[in-house]
Amino acid sequence: MSRLNNRAFEILRAEITKCAGNDPLSKIEQSLVVRELQLLQKQQGSPASLEELQQIVVTTYPNFREKALKQSAKANRSIGILDVIKLAAILVVLLVLGSGSLVLAILLYPTNDQPVAQNALLSNEENYELAIALLEQAEELINQASTAADLALGEEKLNAAKKHIDELPVSHTISSPQYSYRRKKGRRYVSGYNTQTIEDEQTASIRSRFEQVKNQLSEQKQVQGRTKTLIKGAKQFAFAAAKLGQNAPHTADKWQQIETLWYKAIEQLQNIRVDDVDYVEAQKLLATYQTNLGTVQTRLKAERESQEAFKYAQEQIQALLASIPKDGSQVNRNQIISQMQEIINQLQTVKSGTTTYSEAQNLLQSAQKKLAAARK
Repeated sequence: MSRLNNRAFEILRAEITKCAGNDPLSKIEQSLVVRELQLLQKQQGSPASLEELQQIVVTTYPNFREKALKQSAKANRSIGILDVIKLAAILVVLLVLGSGSLVLAILLYPTNDQPVAQNALLSNEENYELAIALLEQAEELINQASTAADLALGEEKLNAAKKHIDELPVSHTISSPQYSYRRKKGRRYVSGYNTQTIEDEQTASIRSRFEQVKNQLSEQKQVQGRTKTLIKGAKQFAFAAAKLGQNAPHTADKWQQIETLWYKAIEQLQNIRVDDVDYVEAQKLLATYQTNLGTVQTRLKAERESQEAFKYAQEQIQALLASIPKDGSQVNRNQIISQMQEIINQLQTVKSGTTTYSEAQNLLQSAQKKLAAARK
């Protein structure tokens, strides 16, 4: 009897299709789980239990519906019409032979000499198929890893493949007869056997492929170590920049220091290549850091322009005071009003959020009052 009947298999496959995604990685996972179920169908023995089915599917699909699992387990315990016909035929034959009940009991229930667990063992072919499938999945995950999670999953699949590879025969022995001749009768006879141990080519091939994927994993881990170092360095520069930027406004020199730190953080991330692990994470950080750099550059520009405007306004104030004659009768009122208006215009260009803004506002209010008084 198959350990997984067709009805139970179809219930599980339908639910797997619902759980699986459409991306290439999800398709590989789906194919692997279905292949494990198909191998279970090929095995002869007692029906697979709910726990066995759960172990196969839930490892890959944690959200697999329990209802579907129970339905498949129940369907798997049911005896199909073909099984009923087969059992009925056997029963008739055995009854005719006069020992039906005893032999039927032996057929229906495994003996201690043949435990159910033996029926569940995988054949060399099944171990080979699963090892190949797991290696393919591991290789794709490792070579196309964009996150540390992808690489970890690839390593997990590689370790799973190793377990099946270890079950494969490493070699097999060939015996050939050794002949001798009887001189008197002129006949040859077998005097012994020569034995030769030959390496199993299939096992050797898959072991070689395993080592290749293992080396690829090692290389990717080295790359991952490099990218993690770069990301860590970028985050350290970013933290320093953010900390230095607190409690604004700042002078132009300080904004320039902050700008330099953001540049260094960005430079670290730009050294991470497209095919490197954690490239996606690096790009997300890069976008954030470039935005922050743009903000800092805007603040730096505003600070510099405001400082220049404020300085020029102060110079104009000093020039105005120096130009006013001591003799009030000689004062050119229109000229003073014009100079005061120019001072006001300069002070109004000082932007908020700069170090000179507060002082510029005080001077602006004073200049506006004096201008109003001069016009009366």
